[in-house]
Amino acid sequence: MNANPQLMTAVEQLGYRVTSGDVATQAGIHLEQARSGLLALANRTGGHLQVTDSGEVIYVFAPNFRQILLRKSVKLQIRAWLDRLWTIGFYLVKISFGILLITSISAVYLTILAITLAALFSNDSGGDCGDGNCVLAIFDWGGNSSSNSNSSIDQNISSLAPIRAKTQRKPLNFLEAVFSVLFGDGNPNADLEQRRWRYIANLIYHQQGVAIGEQILPYLDNIGAEFDRRAFLPENAGNEDYMLPVLTKFNGIPEVSPTGQLVYHFPDLQTTLKDEPGLNNRVPQSLRERKWKFTKATPEQTGWTIGLFALNLVGIIILGLMLRGISSSFISLAMTILAVYGVGLVIIPSCRYLWVKYRDRQVRKRNNLRHQQVNLLHQGGQILEKLDYAKQFAKQYKITDRDIIYTTEDDVLTQEFKRLE
Repeated sequence: MNANPQLMTAVEQLGYRVTSGDVATQAGIHLEQARSGLLALANRTGGHLQVTDSGEVIYVFAPNFRQILLRKSVKLQIRAWLDRLWTIGFYLVKISFGILLITSISAVYLTILAITLAALFSNDSGGDCGDGNCVLAIFDWGGNSSSNSNSSIDQNISSLAPIRAKTQRKPLNFLEAVFSVLFGDGNPNADLEQRRWRYIANLIYHQQGVAIGEQILPYLDNIGAEFDRRAFLPENAGNEDYMLPVLTKFNGIPEVSPTGQLVYHFPDLQTTLKDEPGLNNRVPQSLRERKWKFTKATPEQTGWTIGLFALNLVGIIILGLMLRGISSSFISLAMTILAVYGVGLVIIPSCRYLWVKYRDRQVRKRNNLRHQQVNLLHQGGQILEKLDYAKQFAKQYKITDRDIIYTTEDDVLTQEFKRLE
């Protein structure tokens, strides 16, 4: 069984002494997944189990349990090595786009400069520049023409010095900005499901192990076409099928009030080792997806990058016009590749910009729709009845050392002597 990264992070955040309910709440994972994962992790890292008089199991881990797990697992060692290799490889791919852009611009404009100098040289010496002879003359320079061209090329390179010096000061930022403007920075809501279930679990924890459907609604999506999100109409009374995944994930029990109202009781989330919920466990009023951004690059970096895209495309067009009289398969292939590359640098971010705007509008709609469900809690009437009925199931048990009746850290006789003392 592979170690769950979310579970291990939760163990560290909770101080290496946890219950399955605390881990499920902290990480937003299935309660059974937390229970089986903790048991496997304790077995592989030499962790200890403590049992309370109520039958609750506490898992105790060493602070260096990750290192212990890594030493014992060849698969995890290989995975860690592959993760580092992937990080380095992906970084090199990211910066390669910036390097390729600079190379393309330099090659295109130096070629344009060389053709222009060849034409000037041919005109000064009375030569003919028709049929591409000026291009071929680039490779036949000699004597004074060579020194002139070298001087001109040196001047051209020096004219690029301010840009190059700027990229040398912050090469990582600039090179990464090129990739970011082209392809973006990934899905900002990749952890949406983890946040959704963490918020729900912590809401139940704050409510001392009970909740009603209206409290869970602001964190859910796709709850069914027949359910009216705007209000609990009479025909929708009792239509709380959307709670089934929540009950399954956290071992919840539906309770029916004398008036036929449903409340939900979660006994496994009522026992805890935590004194107070941490900052990471604060629950917002509703689940909010993060806004999609075109790029994480600064406006200055974005402007420079788009300007270089345009500069590259303009240079390719000019070079293509200068070489249109040349019948060479190599030049034709090179110009085709350059043209596709230059146009792609303009089209890809343009299309992605429109796509990001569309996705962002969808995110705002979903966020507003979820937030509207918060109003259901202020309707009074049956909501107050359900909340009042739920109070009789609200309990919270804080485990102390006096509740421990057995631990795997000591033998049974030692524990009996300690209890007698």
